[in-house]
Amino acid sequence: MKEESGDSRIARGILGMVPAMVLGMVLALGWIPTVSGAEPSEPPSAVETLPDLSADLQSTLIDRSGHTAVTTVHIYRSGKMVRYEHTRTDPPEIWIMDYGDLKEYRIYAGDKIYFETPIAQRLSYKAQREGLIPPEARPEVVERRIHLKDDTLDGHPCDMVLLIRSIKGRKDFGADYTLVWEARDLDNQWIRVAYHQANFTLFIQDLRSVKLEPVKPELLHPPDGFAEMSPY
Repeated sequence: MKEESGDSRIARGILGMVPAMVLGMVLALGWIPTVSGAEPSEPPSAVETLPDLSADLQSTLIDRSGHTAVTTVHIYRSGKMVRYEHTRTDPPEIWIMDYGDLKEYRIYAGDKIYFETPIAQRLSYKAQREGLIPPEARPEVVERRIHLKDDTLDGHPCDMVLLIRSIKGRKDFGADYTLVWEARDLDNQWIRVAYHQANFTLFIQDLRSVKLEPVKPELLHPPDGFAEMSPY
């Protein structure tokens, strides 16, 4: 019997962090395949920009008991700016996240007002981990890529990749693991991302109906004539 490689064991190790019920659901839906024979690959060169896009973004949270919560928003992305249109809320809300300058704008079209608030750096890191904005060059972070298999998702040919990130020289910090599906026909945009949050909740993000197209600049700023309100 062929001995399993160390990298395959690492890749398989992510499965061990999934509670049994959740693991069964994940495997049944085909989100995590077997990883025998997976090979490490060199990280790609640093990405400074990502193409403008619009898409439906679906976020799924599965807790350790197997309970599932799903939310869907429409997004526009340009650079480090992402517009989230929450059309299923009443009334509808629009959030514009400026992950570069760490600002959030919440727009209420019915009242012609908006709120501007600062956001934490961790939200920018989260958006980077989920492939929504370009990753920053961080010399203290070591990233390894393990190509698990070729896959097809929503009709898009994909590379399914396990990303392992750790802090250089700090083994005591451990590592985090992220599964990504890179769509080859969409400039390698990640159209599915899956990872565990600190409370062992499984987070899955899907981008659907993706269109690579320029985003109008006015969509990424509060509309002219809207009053800025203080949230405090």
